[in-house]
Amino acid sequence: MVNAWSSEIGVSLGQYKVDTKSNEIKAIPNLLEQLAIKGCLVTMDAMDCQKAIVSSVLKQEADYLISVKSNQRMLHKTLSTHFDAYWSDTSDDVINDHFFEQEGHAHGREEHRRCWVYTDISTLSIAAEWNVKTIVAIQPDRVSKGKGRSHIRYFISSGHLTAEEVLKATRKHWHVENQLHWVLDVSFGEDQCRARQGYAAENLATTRQIALNLLKQETSIKLGLNSDNKCDTANQV
Repeated sequence: MVNAWSSEIGVSLGQYKVDTKSNEIKAIPNLLEQLAIKGCLVTMDAMDCQKAIVSSVLKQEADYLISVKSNQRMLHKTLSTHFDAYWSDTSDDVINDHFFEQEGHAHGREEHRRCWVYTDISTLSIAAEWNVKTIVAIQPDRVSKGKGRSHIRYFISSGHLTAEEVLKATRKHWHVENQLHWVLDVSFGEDQCRARQGYAAENLATTRQIALNLLKQETSIKLGLNSDNKCDTANQV
């Protein structure tokens, strides 16, 4: 199942079943067609960095922000070459629309995130090929249990975004994992469900997300979703 999640209101907007002999790359355009996303910023992983998916987003008058990795080799090389040249010529970064940094502490980890955006890309071939308006480099530095890790992540976007807006959007992108997939697995026991016949698995997946949306709107009781109270949905089919 491919899911669409709203990070602003914290609910599942929809899902689409991936065909048995297909993959999520082909399913995502079908899901996007079912959503009213005009004016929204759609964030996606590197696997979804495909021109057909980009076109689906732009067709509905929305913007995209997509991670770029080696599965798009030439695109990734263009971004890395551009930013390597920028860093070699720039000694100091000043916080403005094109650069932003922030620090965070969570779960025993210390993080320092830096983001560079570049919008003057008319000379780059990817501008027309991918309808790109903004290219992005993010360097997250993390220290956990005395061990440090640092790497560079690249993104492209069809919107004119500031560095601060990009950092905010990329952080919110992970809400689909933390607030949807993790909850469905731990609190609803989705991965343990063995319903396979007919439309049982698809119908149960839809029911779980409807239930999750309703539970998230319940504010009269201050309780979390307790995994100890989850139903054995596999036995109820």
